[in-house]
Amino acid sequence: MNKSKLLGIITCLVLILAGCGGFVYTTVGGTVTGLTSGDTLVLRNDANYTQTLTADGTFSFNVASNGSYAISVLTQPNTVNCTVVNGTGKMTGEAAVKNIIVTCVPNVPIGGTLAGLADSTSLVLVNNNTGLTATVSTNGTFLFGNYVVNGNAYTIAVGIPPAAQYCTVANGTGTANILNTAAALTSVVTCVPAVPVKFTVTGMTAGTILTMVNTANAYADKFSVTLDGTYGFNWSLLNGVSYVAAVDTQPSGQTCKVANGTGVIDFNNPTAAANITVTCAKS
Repeated sequence: MNKSKLLGIITCLVLILAGCGGFVYTTVGGTVTGLTSGDTLVLRNDANYTQTLTADGTFSFNVASNGSYAISVLTQPNTVNCTVVNGTGKMTGEAAVKNIIVTCVPNVPIGGTLAGLADSTSLVLVNNNTGLTATVSTNGTFLFGNYVVNGNAYTIAVGIPPAAQYCTVANGTGTANILNTAAALTSVVTCVPAVPVKFTVTGMTAGTILTMVNTANAYADKFSVTLDGTYGFNWSLLNGVSYVAAVDTQPSGQTCKVANGTGVIDFNNPTAAANITVTCAKS
């Protein structure tokens, strides 16, 4: 069969389908503006097909000539936030739709300064409004890798402090403002020496999990172990602060009892907070 006959047959089939209520495929798309270097934007349609863009430009999805469509953002870039206009509709013919507009506007970096961190240690900070973290290992300025959408709130807090130190955050709460980005870079994190609270576990059965908690810590400091040994809670404490070590979750088939679990941190006697013992036995 020659090429012209084949094209003729295909054309006839398309016309037959259209006349019988069938459909052909066309495209729906538009333009993206505002992406910056290094950003990746992923768009999705209602059939879960995706388009990935790393620069401003056009995009399109295949849609049936009589079908509905819904284009949305699947993955936002980091430094900008993108919104979709004209993203939903229903095709009324075979002409391509090109009026979807995706506009990306700058996000706001958050960070500040860190002082007092001991050498060869690190500190995990968290933005409590998003749960995203930043690990900082040197004193000086720091920046979260994840920016904040303009107009959204942020709260910088200590997630995991360094061993034998206690860290606090000042000026860590605010609202991201693209007109005043400097305001979101003014948090101050300060770390000072502190006393670790440690416990020694004996008698655990292999394959089980014991979770301990310092119930006197405002951060509900929990620590899970699977083997006998000596461990420290995540948070070291300041002089004069009380601690209460207790079992939060018993290992399966065992009961663990705590001795010397309560006390007050004393910088003149720091080892006292390391004398907590946990003895496990079959229930």
